[in-house]
Amino acid sequence: MILRILFFSLFVFVLLFSSCFKEDDPVILPPPGDVQVDQVSMGPDYISQIYYQLSTKEIFVSDHRMWDLAFETTADGFHIWINGSNEILVSNTNSSNFLSITDTTGANWKWDASSWHKDSTAIGNWLIATPPAPTPAKDELNLTMPQKTEESKPSLRVYLLDLGPEMIATERFKKIIFETVDAYQYTFKYSNLNNTNLREITLAKEPAFAYTYFSIRNFDQAVFPEPVKPKWDILFTRYRTVFYQNGNVIPYILTGVLINPDGYKVAIDSTKSFSEVDYNFAKNLFYTYNRDAIGYNWKRFLFTPPVYQVQPQLNYLIQDNAGYYWKLHFIDFYNDQAIKGYPKFEFQRL
Repeated sequence: MILRILFFSLFVFVLLFSSCFKEDDPVILPPPGDVQVDQVSMGPDYISQIYYQLSTKEIFVSDHRMWDLAFETTADGFHIWINGSNEILVSNTNSSNFLSITDTTGANWKWDASSWHKDSTAIGNWLIATPPAPTPAKDELNLTMPQKTEESKPSLRVYLLDLGPEMIATERFKKIIFETVDAYQYTFKYSNLNNTNLREITLAKEPAFAYTYFSIRNFDQAVFPEPVKPKWDILFTRYRTVFYQNGNVIPYILTGVLINPDGYKVAIDSTKSFSEVDYNFAKNLFYTYNRDAIGYNWKRFLFTPPVYQVQPQLNYLIQDNAGYYWKLHFIDFYNDQAIKGYPKFEFQRL
């Protein structure tokens, strides 16, 4: 009898205890969005750069000439990019003597990779420290150790900036030295090569944005050419990439699409038609975080007749930072008046 009571009590206890746990809900994906078509206006000279949000079709338009330098905004970030669409170049003088640099003799001009990889910037790691002085050997006569050597400090370098051929000759070349960075701001200074027009800048990091932008050509100030990170997915813009011809490296300005650097990634497929691409297919593709993964190859230039032709068979799969998949392809590069610079595209959330 006692055993029956104990067994019944144990059964009730297990039943009550197990009822405290909620069963796992099955993961239910939202239904795919509607297929949509839209067109943006960069203009025939591609002056406008257009930030586009797929979920709302909202756009944010700015002039690509608005900025010269882009600074990393994370608390531990220190990387700096140059505006390739302005044809800016940079050269490390390997000198820390700011006043002694007065011309561009011996400049080794460089540019950023179009992928925007942090390890492929023209400026590079400007915080690299000089190695500490070697510790002298122990004094064998009195067996005393020397005093501790001074701690290693960053050896800052002066960089030359070529602000591009659109600048007037007296304003085209600058020298700049990046001095400090912390979780909240950068400090740097720059001037003309003859040491005139010296500017000493404290630039706050703006973590709501992908980058903090600065313009030398537009009144030496912070500028805001883009919306906050959650408000855009892709960017229609001019940018610089590199072509290789007969062993020569040729930097080239072209028009294409960059992705939001805040956790977005892209895959490309041409094996299926746009209508055939679905979620199950998209999630198994290879994705890259390269900002130029969509790039410019969705169109090609035909010389006879001279016209741009889009390649609608190229499907671009975008995974946003919330984990949603989007498919997109291009269907035109001209408006109704046959003017170039008006990308037209079809897209859908999967």
